[in-house]
Amino acid sequence: MKKLLIIFVSIVVVGAINFLIYQDYQSSNSEKDKQVGQLDKLRVQAGWLLNGEFANVCSAIVNGYYEEEELDVELIPGGPAGFSFIIATNAVAQDQSLDIAIDGDIIPLLRGITKESKTEQLKMKAFAAFWNENPFGFIVRKDSGITSLKDFALKRKTDGSKIKVGITADSVIQYAIADYAGVSVEDLDLTIVGYDTSSFLADQVDALAAYWTTQAYEVEKAGIDYIFLSASELPGFSQPSMIAIARNEILKNKSDQLIRWLKATIKGSEFVIQNPEEAARQILDPRCGGPNFEIVQEKWLIEKSVPIFDEARIGWIYKDQIMDFAEAYNNLNQIPRIPEVDELLDYSILNQIYK
Repeated sequence: MKKLLIIFVSIVVVGAINFLIYQDYQSSNSEKDKQVGQLDKLRVQAGWLLNGEFANVCSAIVNGYYEEEELDVELIPGGPAGFSFIIATNAVAQDQSLDIAIDGDIIPLLRGITKESKTEQLKMKAFAAFWNENPFGFIVRKDSGITSLKDFALKRKTDGSKIKVGITADSVIQYAIADYAGVSVEDLDLTIVGYDTSSFLADQVDALAAYWTTQAYEVEKAGIDYIFLSASELPGFSQPSMIAIARNEILKNKSDQLIRWLKATIKGSEFVIQNPEEAARQILDPRCGGPNFEIVQEKWLIEKSVPIFDEARIGWIYKDQIMDFAEAYNNLNQIPRIPEVDELLDYSILNQIYK
C-alpha cells in the first residue's frame, strides 16, 4: 500500500509539474502572440526593384529595428511589373492599403499635386529623403573628351560630327541641357534609346542617359572606363532621391508610426553606411530583394551611395533644393505652376526626430 501510495503521489506531483510547465509555455506563447499582434503594420512601396537602393529599409527589417519600434514593416517592390511600371508615389496615392512611398525623385509628386483639376490633385507630401543627390545623369567614355553636359552642344568629335546623345522617349532633360549650353534643342544630336546600356556598349551613342545605380554597373562590368555626368550640373536640377512620401491622412493619423518608422530607418541607414558588405548580404533576404540578387553588385551600389547620405541629418529634406528643382522643372513647362512649400513638404515627422 505504501508503495502504491508513493507511486500515486509521484504521478500526481509529476502531472502537476507538467501542467504548470504547460501553462507557463502557453502563457509565454500567448504573450508572444499578443506582442506580435500589437505591432503596428506599415506597408512601404518602393519605386524600384528591392536592390541596394533600399538597403537601409532592408537592414532595418532584417536587424529587427522596426520591431524594436513596435512596427511590422513590409517592403514592396516597384519598377517594371509585366507590361506596366509601378511608380511608388502613384501607387500609394491610389492604394489605401499602402502607407509610405519611397521614390527615386520628386517628379511624380510635383506632377501630381500641381494638376490643374483639383479632383485629380494628389493629396500627398514628402516627409523625408535619404539620398541628397539623384543618381540620374549621363554616362560618357573617359577618353571621349566630354567633361560637361554643355559639351553635348558645344563640342564636336574628331571627325567633326556632333556628339550623339541617347535619351529615353519620355525624357525632357534635353531642353534643360540646351538652355544650359545656350543653344536650341535642335542643335543637339538626340537618339531615342531603351533603358539598358546596349546602345552605349555598341558605340551607337556617345553619351547615354542613365542611372549610376544600375546602368553604370553594366558599363563597369563590360570593362569600359567612363565618366558619369550628373544631372545636378544643370542649374536647379539638384534634387534628393530615396524620398519618403505619404498621403495627407497618413501624415495626420499615423504620425506616431511614421516617427517610429523614420527612427528605425535612420538606424538602418547608419548600419548600411558602416557595414556595406553585410547590408549587401541582407538584400538577399526574402523580405527584401531575395536570393536572385548578386551580393557583389549590391555591395558596389551600396558603397557608391554611402557618400550621398547626409550622415549628420539622415532623412532631412532641404527645402531650397526641392523648391529650386520645382522652379527649374516648371521652366521646362512640365508642371503648370510652382507649388507652395507646404503643399509639397511636411516637416512634422522630421522635426520630432531632430528636435
